[in-house]
Amino acid sequence: MSPHDPPATLPEFPSAPAEQQASDARWKAAIEANGDGVWDWDVPTGRVQFSTNLKRMLGFPADAPWNSLSDWAERAHPDDLPAAMAAVQAHFDGRSASYASEHRLRCADGTWKWILDRGLVLTRNASGQPLRMLGSHTDLSGLTAAREALARQQRLFETVLDHAPMGFAVYNATTGESLYVNRQFEHICGVEHGTLSNRRDVFSVIYTDPQERAAVERRVTADLEAAPQAPHAWDDLPLTLKSGEQRWLRSERIPLPEHDLVLSTVQDVTAHHLAANSLQQQATELQQRNAELVRFNRAAVDRELRMLELKQEVNALLARLGERARYGPQS
Repeated sequence: MSPHDPPATLPEFPSAPAEQQASDARWKAAIEANGDGVWDWDVPTGRVQFSTNLKRMLGFPADAPWNSLSDWAERAHPDDLPAAMAAVQAHFDGRSASYASEHRLRCADGTWKWILDRGLVLTRNASGQPLRMLGSHTDLSGLTAAREALARQQRLFETVLDHAPMGFAVYNATTGESLYVNRQFEHICGVEHGTLSNRRDVFSVIYTDPQERAAVERRVTADLEAAPQAPHAWDDLPLTLKSGEQRWLRSERIPLPEHDLVLSTVQDVTAHHLAANSLQQQATELQQRNAELVRFNRAAVDRELRMLELKQEVNALLARLGERARYGPQS
């Protein structure tokens, strides 16, 4: 609670007037009714009164002989104690309106419990030095467990998304700041990790070819200006990477106005695009071949008809000469 060491021999805790004692008892009872513990610190002497709730919160009996600052300090986790003491000193110096610290305290069974420790200097002497400080302990065990569970779920969620075949990015709709961009989004767009920090910079970061960037930006901007709050999807967006590799992307923009967020997705559809182009090219070639075949067939038919006419003319000429026909009906 403070960097000041208590005296070797602690004096009795200063007695307050009866009216003050009654007032203190009321607010202490109100705090403990919520399950919190209370401490009352006489700063100059280092003497501290710890409430029954506070001791029981850590698994100690109500009559545990705690009466000094060291009873708290020796139970504080060594990794957390310096920050807690610095927070108290900041309040003593007037750099904070109150004292607050989340730290671990050692319980009677040797385990550690997260505590929210809060306090306020109530009286100071003429030179501004603190005389009396009151505070409380709140058990954060349930909240800490919930935080850890949420953190585990978030890590699992991010791991799944990082290995998904689709890129995901979540941006603040107002500021454009990125709240989450999975690695697949960065990989598909061919950019380094952490470079897509703001939605407004996406085109300039992703597109290295100015003409390509301008064309895609015009296409996207026109759709957004026409319907800014509607979902949009863009197929076959060209993207030339720094390496010169040509990719084709499919992108979607999904507004989430109830959260002031925008979800953006991106897929690499290069293989699909190339396959579609190949099929289109094959279809075009087939049409050309069919047209050539039709022309050839027409020419062949025309030749057959012409030969038939010639044979008929020869037979007619022979008939006029009184000779027998040379070509029969099937010849």
